[in-house]
Amino acid sequence: MGSSRSFIVFALCIIGIAAGGQALLDKVPLDQALLKLKPKIPTSRAMTSGSDDSTIQLERFGGVWVANVELNDLHQAKLVVDTGASLTLISEDLAFDAGIQPALNSPTVKMQGVSGKAEAKMGIVPRMQVGDAGRKNVRVFIYTMPGFSGVDGLLGLSFFDGFVVQLDHAQGLLHLTPKS
Repeated sequence: MGSSRSFIVFALCIIGIAAGGQALLDKVPLDQALLKLKPKIPTSRAMTSGSDDSTIQLERFGGVWVANVELNDLHQAKLVVDTGASLTLISEDLAFDAGIQPALNSPTVKMQGVSGKAEAKMGIVPRMQVGDAGRKNVRVFIYTMPGFSGVDGLLGLSFFDGFVVQLDHAQGLLHLTPKS
């Protein structure tokens, strides 16, 4: 029971850190920092799969929903589903294992959340897949996660913005429909 409570606290901390309105880059709001980085970091709204709807079975983990995610067609990860987070966060360990490097000239982003301060670097995941739904060139923050096991980060709007998202809490299902 104690580990479940610890995970809930961890998940809330991650969600708080990921909140775009809370983030700071040398006292500049995250939105302004992202605008400055935009020309330097290529992104694409391109889908990696067809235009069909996708339904993904989620796992309940310590009070939050977790999705199985595939990065670069090889690496499996468990990411907390957070449709309110501006960007997707992945651990440094996952980034290293999947061969994801911070973008060239990417400044360190200082984020302030409910758990305190954290630092991260911006990177690009060339291919991210959740069930049958996939995206190319997804922006992520790469950061050092606290010492909790079982979760590799947080799945946010940098992935979800290409889809109409429906979350069925009763069934534990995530429905993704590609935007036209």
